[in-house]
Amino acid sequence: MFIVIGEQRADVIGPDERHVQFSHMAEVTRQAPGFVRGWWGVDQDDPGLVHVLTVLDTHEHAEAVRRMVEEHVTGVRLRLMEIDVEAEAER
Repeated sequence: MFIVIGEQRADVIGPDERHVQFSHMAEVTRQAPGFVRGWWGVDQDDPGLVHVLTVLDTHEHAEAVRRMVEEHVTGVRLRLMEIDVEAEAER
């Protein structure tokens, strides 16, 4: 599996507006082939910075999402990371 890591400067807006914005981004990304899971949030130290983590099943699908974002979003910094080790909390 692969993670697309995104970082972008954004206007500081209220939590309700941000939720609507993130929900739209999630809905678009959810439709991408190979989508597994995603997280969208605001940096706690810099509220003008947004982070996105999106897990996809293959390198090809991660590259396709990266290309899609680069074509439609300006000012975003994207990185791809292959997941080597995964850990969950013990229950």
